[in-house]
Amino acid sequence: MGRQAFKTGAARSTVQSMEERNEFNLDEAAGLALDVALHAARANGDTYCGTEYILYGLVATARGDLVELTELFTLNTLRIDRSIDRLIEQRRPGLQDMATRPMLSRRSKAALATPRIDQTGPTGCFELLHGLLLEDQSGACSVLRDLGVNPCEARRLVSYGLRHLSREEVDELIATLDRRGQLHQPWWGPNGREQIRPVPLPGRLAIPLADSASARVELTAIGTDGAGFGFTITTRSLCNWVLPPVFVPVEALIPGRGSAPVDGPDFFLLQLTMPDGSVIDNRHVEPRYSAEAPARPRLVRLGQRDETTTLNDRRRHDQHVITSDWWVWPQPGPGALELRVDWPAESITGAASLDSESLFDPSV
Repeated sequence: MGRQAFKTGAARSTVQSMEERNEFNLDEAAGLALDVALHAARANGDTYCGTEYILYGLVATARGDLVELTELFTLNTLRIDRSIDRLIEQRRPGLQDMATRPMLSRRSKAALATPRIDQTGPTGCFELLHGLLLEDQSGACSVLRDLGVNPCEARRLVSYGLRHLSREEVDELIATLDRRGQLHQPWWGPNGREQIRPVPLPGRLAIPLADSASARVELTAIGTDGAGFGFTITTRSLCNWVLPPVFVPVEALIPGRGSAPVDGPDFFLLQLTMPDGSVIDNRHVEPRYSAEAPARPRLVRLGQRDETTTLNDRRRHDQHVITSDWWVWPQPGPGALELRVDWPAESITGAASLDSESLFDPSV
């Protein structure tokens, strides 16, 4: 009975999607994006399928030139889903039962009716994306701004897909807008314009943080560029690990609530207590790109190197070393700086306290 009802509902949903495709004269790719958008809005319990959901559908089904555009602005379904979740928090009381099919908003209908420039053929993905970005107040533009994308820049690139720009103009525009090769900003990572100054560890090559029967964790390097500081954590196996460490929490997408971090026994918690008492850790993935400096301290993982040495000796275990690099913004004030690690899977827990003034002040 329940299975039959599900099949009937799915069939009805498919019929409605086909009717909407025909109503708006969409090509196959744009129609698929609309299907995904409607399902996403329904999963969130949203009354209307706004332009933010159609943007999600376009990115989720992107092909060809549209992929290059989404990569240029670092757009993916997870980031858009987070932004939509923040957007609908403001209207959460107006959400409905997930079983109810959402209606298309006024702006969504207008975008779906965007014609081709030459007035021939059905509406494609670039026409649809162009229609989503026409109004600055649209949900799609709100999502882009939340993710650090200027809608005006996006409109100019989308116009290439509509054949408003020549290939030479678009190459110049992409070179101007592409931020993938630009230097890091000092407030979220090391400043590429300045040299990182190594900070000598007090009296030793490494500072032990924690030990157990199966692992050893050490602080092996510190450096600063004046605005923030970085450090390196080395995790070494003493016997075979049951669960290797995970430094970034696994994210689960929950319909209606967006993504949520999930900490398991393999999660390696790294926590810093600054001299002013503020605490930062790696439980939440901090955005690396933003138009504004953060209002609170940040801990960002810069990279990780895994090395495994397999020995041809059954009496000895494989040697596993994980080196992870981290950056903290801003530089701490004078006082004690505590670095704590916790890794339940291997019974690791420990901490070390450092004098920030002696570490980061060259005159001390």
